[in-house]
Amino acid sequence: MNDKQNLAALRRKYRDRWDSHQILAHRNAVLVRTGRQPSNEQLMEERRAATAVALLRDEVLAMQG
Repeated sequence: MNDKQNLAALRRKYRDRWDSHQILAHRNAVLVRTGRQPSNEQLMEERRAATAVALLRDEVLAMQG
């Protein structure tokens, strides 16, 4: 793969991770709005997803130079 293809693949991966994070964050927000508390596992899952998004964002930005 060339650099342009690598960047496109990385952007797709970033978008997938972003979407996953948004789903998890929304689920937890709904729980809070309805007076429930997300479990520790659900909160950790959201944190891991946020970390994955941040790492991929940094990779995309680094590739863009």
